[in-house]
Amino acid sequence: MVFETVQKWVATLELDIETAVYANLALALAERYDDKGETSTAAELRRTINDLKDLLANRPAEPTELEKLLTR
Repeated sequence: MVFETVQKWVATLELDIETAVYANLALALAERYDDKGETSTAAELRRTINDLKDLLANRPAEPTELEKLLTR
């Protein structure tokens, strides 16, 4: 159940290589939590999802045309 929820959320994200690693880790942790129900796994899953959210929130915006022109 948790795995499916995390999987649906991850499918809505635009991921680069770093965030894809975090997303895959979150999916693995969610699957483990569904299988075993360990509280330590739940805590690690929560931490990983929060880290992924932070990475996504701090992602630099795409450069504007002016910025592209000035960096040439």
